[in-house]
Amino acid sequence: MGKIDKTVDPEFEAQCEVLKDIHRRYGLVVAAAKNFSHVLTQMAEAEKKLSESFYQLSMKEEQIKAQCTMTSETMRGVGEQAASLDACLRYFISSMETVYNQTITDTLHTIYNTESARIEYDVDRNDISAATNPPQGQLTKNLPVGATEKCEEKKAKYEKLKNDAKIKMRLLEENRISVVAAQLEKLQSALAAYYSGNAKLLEASVRELSFLQSPQPSFIPTM
Repeated sequence: MGKIDKTVDPEFEAQCEVLKDIHRRYGLVVAAAKNFSHVLTQMAEAEKKLSESFYQLSMKEEQIKAQCTMTSETMRGVGEQAASLDACLRYFISSMETVYNQTITDTLHTIYNTESARIEYDVDRNDISAATNPPQGQLTKNLPVGATEKCEEKKAKYEKLKNDAKIKMRLLEENRISVVAAQLEKLQSALAAYYSGNAKLLEASVRELSFLQSPQPSFIPTM
């Protein structure tokens, strides 16, 4: 296989490599977001327990009951905000997983099929070339019946898959950007609300993310 003359389309191959790298980077975002969500879940639970512990203490310590109660209420509010941010993050993760595991993967599947079809075509093409144009001093070989037609069929398959992949990559880029941008805007609002202590805005962000339409597994019909 390493000795055959490879069919090359530099522009198409460069586009494919870019998409593969983008896919890898979305995977990093999903993994990091899941880790952040795990931390938030633990933090919200710890804050809830600390709030409860101050409440229990206030039941026995009359002299500092007011301070304990106030601290308990503060920690309860902080814990609720952490839980709300985690809810926002989970909606975001769900959307990013769809983009990573389904939407981009659908296009990559077509790209991998194109690469396989190209290899099959190159093998037949080089076999025909070797048989009809042997090295100096060697006789030409008779081709199997239908070899040329079979090679042309594989070429047509390769060209069709490559065209399908190009269309999918173009539509994927157009739709992926708009979908992810909308998700990021909502997440940014949630983060700003959380770190500014704006509980009402954070609750609104949770609702907006829950109502935001999830991206479809594929932006284009099956080809």
